[in-house]
Amino acid sequence: MNSENIEQFTRSFVRSRFSEYYKKGENTIIQPESMERREFGFLLFAEGVMVRHRSFKQMNDLKRFIETTVPSDVYYSAAYYRDPEAPMDEKGWTGSDLIFDIDADHIDTECKEEHDKWLCVQCKTSGCGMAPKSCPKCEGQKLDVETWMCHDCLEKAKEEVLKLVNLLNADFGINFDQMRVNFSGHRGYHLHVISEEVRKIGSEERKEIVNYIMGTGLDTDLLDIYNSYGKLKIVGAPRPSDPGWRGRIARQIEKMLSEADREVLKKLGLRNDMIESLLKLRSEEPRSRGTLWGAIKGAGKYTWKMIIQKATTIESIGIDTVVTTDIHRLIRLPGTLNGKTGFRAVRVEMNHLRNFNPLKQALAFEGSEIVHIKEAPRFTIGESEYGPFNDVDETLPTAAAILLLCKDRAYPVAR
Repeated sequence: MNSENIEQFTRSFVRSRFSEYYKKGENTIIQPESMERREFGFLLFAEGVMVRHRSFKQMNDLKRFIETTVPSDVYYSAAYYRDPEAPMDEKGWTGSDLIFDIDADHIDTECKEEHDKWLCVQCKTSGCGMAPKSCPKCEGQKLDVETWMCHDCLEKAKEEVLKLVNLLNADFGINFDQMRVNFSGHRGYHLHVISEEVRKIGSEERKEIVNYIMGTGLDTDLLDIYNSYGKLKIVGAPRPSDPGWRGRIARQIEKMLSEADREVLKKLGLRNDMIESLLKLRSEEPRSRGTLWGAIKGAGKYTWKMIIQKATTIESIGIDTVVTTDIHRLIRLPGTLNGKTGFRAVRVEMNHLRNFNPLKQALAFEGSEIVHIKEAPRFTIGESEYGPFNDVDETLPTAAAILLLCKDRAYPVAR
């Protein structure tokens, strides 16, 4: 078969497996709140055609449509409309859930050097790891990016979600039962805030929320840490018990000073005498030593700015800003399949979030398939590890095979 026929055969094969999944009736598609006021969108297998401006009053109608159409991806609107099927400017927006998208694509993890690649379309310069904003050689903006999902990426994304959950509760007073966390089926999570209080908030107000969460524009001078000579001001400095960013920064600085090794402390701008004093203080019992800040009270304003900036960077949460500010956003429907992986989008209960493992709990397929693998890095599915592969036929669990097929790393072997 030529490349075009292989592509069509692969697409048809994956679609047939998706169809089997939806027709089994074992899937757990979750009904959105007030679904009759939502717009639904469906990405079809046929050349990536998007069908949208659809609405459903009953869950059975939606399931029947999915079973008949067999889309690669299913979405619904964050927004509530008077007429969801009308053109966008005639729908009659009445509000929108507050949604945050946390994706490993936006988090610089070390494992990306092993499994992510990028290629400049213009000059063909390539590299491994997190893709730059522009080509370092020709400054071109068009980059072909190949990403992968691994345990480390997914764990880092989950850590960011946990930080966001705690921040929304502590700083915005949003109750945990007003939050819904969904694994996207690929490299991240969506956090929905379902609340009448936030529903009417416009794009500009949502942008302010985004800036606060990411620590954008935080003026460290307003933390009132220094005296007029640029030295640490013990009285009035942030304390771990303080609310908001003051307490967050104070807790992170204390954590950094408690755990950082010599090299990291040097990079923060600390002199050798400060480092020795700090390490000595760290060896004492916590009750007797007090705060570790006192060990570096001789540091100047520049050093403290570096420390605070590092703490702010760690405490800021990497979210996709466009998703939160877009009041008409379509977001993935939990319980449906992700066309990039064949994994399920999963609603994760808040008390199970910390232990949730999507590489085990988001799998949708059983059985095995024979595929020809063009190239793939080492990866984990369930309890087993596979690869790396290069130009080889393999019999794999269906979940692993579908992942490779969706990623265009393999094609089915006709039996």
